[in-house]
Amino acid sequence: MRRKRLLVLVVSVVLLVTVLILHTFGVTGTGTRIEFQTVGKGSVSGHENSAYHVVNDADQWADIWNKHGKIMLPQPSPPDVDFSRSTIIAVFMGGPLTTGYGIEVKEIIDTGLSVIVKVEKTHPDKECVTGRILTYPYHIVKADKIGKPILFSTITSTKQCG
Repeated sequence: MRRKRLLVLVVSVVLLVTVLILHTFGVTGTGTRIEFQTVGKGSVSGHENSAYHVVNDADQWADIWNKHGKIMLPQPSPPDVDFSRSTIIAVFMGGPLTTGYGIEVKEIIDTGLSVIVKVEKTHPDKECVTGRILTYPYHIVKADKIGKPILFSTITSTKQCG
């Protein structure tokens, strides 16, 4: 009888831990969608490497924005952000060798224990006609202040050309 109780207890703990882990990583499909606004999106950025940033202070924001805008003349000032009320999420794809690539924050989900930022990277299929120009796709968004751990979930898709 004691063995059976112990087995039930162990199985229950394993199931609980599994559900918590799945929930934390947004796998359970539960959670609340967090609204966000695009601050900037395009294919030309000074960020030449792939990177994902969660920005919660003005100094970090200025560094990321200044690196982003270094190739623009005149270099724009960073948009004003009240970091006591907002969080910036900035995703940079790095430098593909041709046009036709992109990156986008598709969704931000609060799972209760953490926040999942769903990012989609796109690339052209073999049939697409692309320009031989270095591009540096990016997407920068602003959401209400996020005080939980933020995890990124990235999918890659292929753009079909007609």
